[in-house]
Amino acid sequence: MKFQSTYKIFIFLICVVVGFGCDDHNSNNHHHHGEDHVLAANDAAQGSLFDLGSKWTTESNQMIGFNHYRGSLFIISMFYASCQSVCPRLVADMEQLAKKIKLSIGQEPRIVLVSFDSEKDNPDVLSSYKKKMNLNDNWTLLTGTESDIRMLSVVLGINYKKISNGEFNHSAVYSLVSKEGFVVSRIEGIGSNTDVLISQYQKLK
Repeated sequence: MKFQSTYKIFIFLICVVVGFGCDDHNSNNHHHHGEDHVLAANDAAQGSLFDLGSKWTTESNQMIGFNHYRGSLFIISMFYASCQSVCPRLVADMEQLAKKIKLSIGQEPRIVLVSFDSEKDNPDVLSSYKKKMNLNDNWTLLTGTESDIRMLSVVLGINYKKISNGEFNHSAVYSLVSKEGFVVSRIEGIGSNTDVLISQYQKLK
């Protein structure tokens, strides 16, 4: 597809020019993952996630594509299960967002978390993480191939790179995706104001 081909080019440019983690083991950044090393995000792409054609495995070991969410609003972010600093805080922010949306419209949103760590975050690990974080059935955790993860990160404007200790530096971003698969609102940073995203959710529900 034209959309997919275009973002393969974007991925190549990121690897060559910017170098956000395409060479996982040759990074010169040896710092531990922490708030000081959260990467700035890029703008989200204008294409639909439904055009990506990628397949993902859920925490319950089911294979799905983003077409699974066609016709529904959902909120999406990226994380990794062994993260001890930013990711738990990002998930906590998203839980608070879900509570606010439920208070405003009487229904919790669907939330998707996609792992950066294709090597470690298998369905069993994601299932354990979901239980540990007490996430309910409205949350779906996904793992996929490195190429699909990289393409999704470009579409969502999320930068990440694996560092020498096996952890990831990454952007802290979550996005509202429309029923047609387009990013229509997004929040960057921990503890950020979510009023605009909630307002957009109310308009599109």
